[in-house]
Amino acid sequence: MPHLETPPCGAAADPAHWSDAYLGRPYVEGVWDCADFVTEALRDVFRREVALPRPDRAGAGAAPRARDRAVETLRAAFAAPLAPGARPREGDGVLMRAAGRRRAVGRHIGLWARIGGAACVVHCMAGAGVVRHELASLPGRGLECTGIWRWL
Repeated sequence: MPHLETPPCGAAADPAHWSDAYLGRPYVEGVWDCADFVTEALRDVFRREVALPRPDRAGAGAAPRARDRAVETLRAAFAAPLAPGARPREGDGVLMRAAGRRRAVGRHIGLWARIGGAACVVHCMAGAGVVRHELASLPGRGLECTGIWRWL
């Protein structure tokens, strides 16, 4: 009998999840990235209008610190960290950064989801497109979660 790998984030247990419509959509440098995915999903699924920065929105060829400042500014205007004891809910923002990066501000964003009982992040990555990963698996993918945020 062949070994069957369990789909990430319990996909087989919940095939009608909102994120199914986005899975596999490609990341296109300078055209459609993590910020565009979050903006589109928030608008289409959660009926929220939030414009998030992409590197070219922070200034063509913007340095990482300029992108981080743009994220920090928008984060304060559109979202707040979850209150102590609050449980994340579908569509909350998940800020991430490359593991080991010294800055406290995230440069990558996704949306929180509960799929098949697992806490997951749905996000768009270069080389992979839109994917779902269990939050606990992020360090093994070179990412660390810097916070979960509720949209205002």
